[in-house]
Amino acid sequence: MKSVRIVLADDQLLVRAGIRALLETLPGYAVVAECANGAEVPAAIATEQPDVLLLDIAMPGPSGIEVAKTLRGHDNSLRILVLSSIERREIVEQALNAGVNGYLLKDFLLDELQEALMTVLADKPFLSPKIREIVQPHTGSDSERGERLTTRQIEILRLVAGGRTTKEIARQLEISPKTVEFHRARLMQRIGVHDVTGLTRFAIQNGLIY
Repeated sequence: MKSVRIVLADDQLLVRAGIRALLETLPGYAVVAECANGAEVPAAIATEQPDVLLLDIAMPGPSGIEVAKTLRGHDNSLRILVLSSIERREIVEQALNAGVNGYLLKDFLLDELQEALMTVLADKPFLSPKIREIVQPHTGSDSERGERLTTRQIEILRLVAGGRTTKEIARQLEISPKTVEFHRARLMQRIGVHDVTGLTRFAIQNGLIY
């Protein structure tokens, strides 16, 4: 069985050693490179071609958010999972807008790390429970808006939140890309968000991704 290739980027040696040690207890994962600052990450990604990048945010050189933006500029297949102790809403929002696939707080348990990796590898977004609450607290109005969605809208919302492109959704549902774009625009209007990140947060918060 082929191992999942991981590049680990964190400026603290002890943190990297600890995460590597945890990953070594999980079958099917291999850390193929470590980076001590943001500047080292792009070269490591180009050389090692990993499946997942475990990325700290507060690093010397380019921050993790800047690194994610750079990588997303030319690679949508790489799964980027943030490992951070930062819980501030604006930082989490910036990371999500930069295109990361998940945000895991560093006080995680081993089971949570494994769940986060499996989730992003399945092309689904992952947020630590506390981060989920910070980004979009659950409210009754959100639930009511979710209940008003049609079956087709919920179907498309799940696919959009799962990282599928317009063409992929159209192909899977056997509808035209224009129809997908129409439903996505109506979803944003009905839910009250302005981008795919907002749709993803709504889907996660309301249990529409599983």
